[in-house]
Amino acid sequence: VYNQFATTSHAGGKDATSGYGGPAIRALLSMASLKSSPHSSSPPKAVLDYGCGQGKLAELVLQDESLNVKQWVCIDQSPNMVHKAKERLHKFGNVVEVHLLESGEPLDAVSSDQLQIVQPQSMDLFISTYCLDVMSETDMHSTLTLAERTLKPSSDSKVILAGITWGYRDSIQTCFMTAVWEFLYKFNRKRVGGCRPQMLEPYLKSRGWEVLECKRTLPDSFPWMVSEVICARPPSCCGLN
Repeated sequence: VYNQFATTSHAGGKDATSGYGGPAIRALLSMASLKSSPHSSSPPKAVLDYGCGQGKLAELVLQDESLNVKQWVCIDQSPNMVHKAKERLHKFGNVVEVHLLESGEPLDAVSSDQLQIVQPQSMDLFISTYCLDVMSETDMHSTLTLAERTLKPSSDSKVILAGITWGYRDSIQTCFMTAVWEFLYKFNRKRVGGCRPQMLEPYLKSRGWEVLECKRTLPDSFPWMVSEVICARPPSCCGLN
């Protein structure tokens, strides 16, 4: 289903610009501290974009020449998405790498000798948008382990995740959309691309992660789903200079 999003108009194939994705991506970029700020003495230069889709987030960031991003590694398990991402991002040259994770196993990106895509402890920032909400519990934890293994052991290293969440209390539109979404997820999962509302903070805290910021963003158009954007730091990066 997800692989087909690259060739259809389904919202799941354009999260960075969708009604719910746009506001969330703006919040994510604010948390990422890609420019120097009081909260980040060293803006991230190496970024791992896990579940990159068509590469729209990478394009949005890298077209800003004032940023100091030197390496943006995209990973996706969909051949169609990877093809689209390569087409979109080739203009950025050697700054961008786009990789197909054929096995679909998150940890193969860092732990397999033959398939290794990214070196351990080589990334400043790990990003995953609207990816964990389509995963099994096992794959979710594997993705968080991947983030831990690929981040540099520095207090500036961090993970930013975005996904849909419940919007029953936010507005009439989000309440109705959440109810419809959960109904479709239960009875016709393909209609929503297998995505389900989540709260990511409990998963992170159960692993001992430090949650730096958590924000709910309201959609500005259809589909009227609320998003959760969360910035966190794994234990291996806490308390370091």
